[in-house]
Amino acid sequence: MSTRRAWPAVVAVAFGVFTVTATETLPIGLLPEMASGLKVSEGTVGLTVTLYGLFAGLLAPVLTAATRRLDRRRLLLVILTVFVAGNVLTAVAVNYVWLILVRLLIGFIHGVLWAIVASVAVRLVPPALSVRATAVVFSGISLATVVGVPLGTMIGQWLDWRAAFWALAACSVVALVSTAVLMPPLPAQGGVYLSELPRLLRAGNLRTAVGVTAVVVIGHYAAYTYITPFLLRNVGVPPDMVGVLLLCFGAAGVAGNFLAGAVIGRGPSLRAIVLALIAGTGGSMALLLAVGDRQPVAIVFLLGWGLAYSALPVALQTLVLRSVPQAREAATSLYVLSFNVSIALGALFGSFALDRSGPSLVMATGIAFCAVALLATTFLRPDATES
Repeated sequence: MSTRRAWPAVVAVAFGVFTVTATETLPIGLLPEMASGLKVSEGTVGLTVTLYGLFAGLLAPVLTAATRRLDRRRLLLVILTVFVAGNVLTAVAVNYVWLILVRLLIGFIHGVLWAIVASVAVRLVPPALSVRATAVVFSGISLATVVGVPLGTMIGQWLDWRAAFWALAACSVVALVSTAVLMPPLPAQGGVYLSELPRLLRAGNLRTAVGVTAVVVIGHYAAYTYITPFLLRNVGVPPDMVGVLLLCFGAAGVAGNFLAGAVIGRGPSLRAIVLALIAGTGGSMALLLAVGDRQPVAIVFLLGWGLAYSALPVALQTLVLRSVPQAREAATSLYVLSFNVSIALGALFGSFALDRSGPSLVMATGIAFCAVALLATTFLRPDATES
């Protein structure tokens, strides 16, 4: 495939990542509205993120193995079709049980996307451009934060939370059509067998990368899932400014995402980059908690958090691919398992902290997990992170 034709396909995959990520995280910005509409607590709505991530993570290796012989283009189209249906069903949910069942449905297939998307990106472009393609695809995560959650939050506040999911359903249709038009057939390569996964974990750097991913993602989502209550109660942000601040958080994330793509392989070691990004994530959380209601300073640290954390998926995914280049999808399925189960655990821990002691404990929980992740990163072997 020529480079000129490859990049539109990479962008189409990135937009698919955007819609999937926005679907997963949109409840974060709409906790009060969804809780009021469904007559449950904010922490209970947050559990929709928990259960979604749990299903996505636990089933990723199983479903990736089950679909190992499917053409990757065809598999992506199936995944995006499920997300169109899932967002429509969320928009018309009549009660909390309905919502949970729909979230389990789309979480069921979510993990397969993450297991294949990085390997799809690197197959669409020449090897020299693989890190850049990975950064573009993972920019969909940051764009979901910068556009999806904030815009969905504003739509939910101005109109209704259901309207936000109708808009997301429309975006899912666009992702489905653009992938169908722009992405070429990609026959499956190096299929994942469940029996292979324990053997892969013998690779020290992969084992460490999966562990670091788990801890830092728990920390981030323990805090970020409940960032809206923190901004309202601790920082004193007016309700109509929450969407704007989440937009700024996401904008910083987009910058961090592309900065990681530009720096990896050109400057410091990958180990040093991961250390710096985790330190930046946890440090920004700590400073945000420390400054309290001094809003201008708090906003600066909020942006620092977005910049540092959003660069981490590019660095960690690159580390996973380099750790076992002969089994990329198998290794990535373990990464997805770690990442998504950790989203679930982070949202769960944050829910407990919020309902028992309030937003300050939520943020402190995130800081503590980042500190553990920073320590775990020191076990990476520097020579194995370069290629």
